[in-house]
Formats: sequence, C-alpha cells, structure tokens
Amino acid sequence: MRIRLKYFSALRDITGKVHEELEVSEGYALGDLQRWFFEAYPKAAAYKDDVVFLVNGMSATENYVFKDGDEVAVMPPVSGGMAKLVQTPLDINKEVEDIIAKTAPAGAGGVVIFLGYVKGRVGEAQVVELDYEAYEPYATEKIEEIERWAKSIDGVLDVRVYHRIGNLRPGDHTIYVMVAGVNRDVSFRAAREVLERVKHEVPIFKLERRD
Repeated sequence: MRIRLKYFSALRDITGKVHEELEVSEGYALGDLQRWFFEAYPKAAAYKDDVVFLVNGMSATENYVFKDGDEVAVMPPVSGGMAKLVQTPLDINKEVEDIIAKTAPAGAGGVVIFLGYVKGRVGEAQVVELDYEAYEPYATEKIEEIERWAKSIDGVLDVRVYHRIGNLRPGDHTIYVMVAGVNRDVSFRAAREVLERVKHEVPIFKLERRD
C-alpha cells in the first residue's frame, strides 16, 4: 500500500523534497506516520508541536488508518504559530499582544484589526446559521501567500489572517485580519487589501441557512 506525502514551505527545505511516496503496511495509522516523519527528518523537530498533517485535504486524528492512495499534506506552523483555518474563536488579545511585542521595536505604532462575524439578518430574512467549508490544502496556502504579499508592502511589519470554518451562528466570529505598520495609513490600506483578496481568492465556501 502506498501513500503520498506533500510538503509545504519550510518543510520542503528540511526534507529537500516537494513530495514523496511511502510504502506502508495494512493498519498503518497517522500516528505512525507522524513518528516516522520526525525520526526521518530530525530538523523538523523544532516544529513538532505545530506541524499540521492533513489527509486528503482534511484534518484527521492519529488513529486514522491509511488507505492505498491517500495523500498527506505536511505543513509547518504559519504566522502566529497557528493554522489559518480555525474551528474555535481566536484569542485576539493574545495575538495582538504578540504582534505588539514583535513589531514595536521595529517601529510599528498600531495594529489594525478587522473582525468579521455572522449577520443575524439579511434584508428581511433571519439568518439561522452559516456553514463554512474550505478546500484544503489550497485555502491555507493561499492565505499564507496573501500574508507574504502584504508583508512585502513598504511599512507593513506584520500580517495575520485567520478564518473560521464549520457551523456558525449569528454573532460568531468568521474572519480575523490583523495588520501592524509604521503608520495608520499603511496599516488600514493593507488590511483592506488583504480582506478583499481573501474574500475573492481563497476557496472558502459559505452555505447560509435562513428562516
């Protein structure tokens, strides 16, 4: 039985590969693969607590048993040390304090924060819930690409984007965009451009249920 591993970002440098295939035995589980990976590539141990393993584009537990032909995306931690797609509310205060600590010495003087949340009403209709689904791993890759692009803007010192997935109700947070820059004009402009790119380029799909 064969499975295919696909590496991203810094893990490509560590492994020296974009992808590789492994021959594994029946009953081989994700936990077995994780142990093999960190033994085979000890330099990746620096990311051990944060590396994300997605099976066929979806999260899986260490007890998941592989099937022939499964693909595993292996991704390092991204900005902020968290996955870009989250199922629970983000600790905004923690993120902001981390941004301040890292950017104030470099000349940043403020953080622009956009927090989106589910509307309770659209027109005359009452919204019951939204269901967000992402096409992975491309959605995460695209968000990271947008973050890198925004960080290349003159005067921008840090950019963090997170998007909720799953079933959400009115008032639940949906998206977080945080930008630190050397002045407010740079930060506000970059935050708006990041938000527009995320909305139009990242494959996150919304199903809205109304009364």
